[in-house]
Amino acid sequence: MLEELAGKLKGRVVILGIGNDLRGDDGAGAALAESLRGQVRAEVINGGEVPESYTGAVKEFKAGSIIIVDGADMGEKPGSVSLIEREDLAGFPVTSTHNIPLAVLADYLHAETGAAVFLLAIQVRSTAFGAALSPELKDTLAALKECFTTLLGPKSA
Repeated sequence: MLEELAGKLKGRVVILGIGNDLRGDDGAGAALAESLRGQVRAEVINGGEVPESYTGAVKEFKAGSIIIVDGADMGEKPGSVSLIEREDLAGFPVTSTHNIPLAVLADYLHAETGAAVFLLAIQVRSTAFGAALSPELKDTLAALKECFTTLLGPKSA
């Protein structure tokens, strides 16, 4: 994953984590954003359940690359990660609990910023209301935090 990300990221980076932390693994993107905030050289935004409310902040940062992180049902093993290009989102079989389709969000951000936009999708186990993050996703989030810290470097004081 590190090599794949490294080859795609250009310029300033925005990490936009989305998800509902009250719905188990659906909160994976938000949880990753919280763990990375202030830790890496990137603009890290926890978009929660309404990532469209943060598009102004994303545009203002003038990023070259935008990574949207979300828990999704891709029919894979829980904790599995897929990096999907913006152009491929329309045909990608992702089930998400959010109101705005990820393809629409990604296309909008690209159109407004010119940045390369990717989805980092994390296969969920459960999105039941009141559930905690599954052990598989906790492990994946720890590995992704290490990956982003290695790739982007620690934030300077």
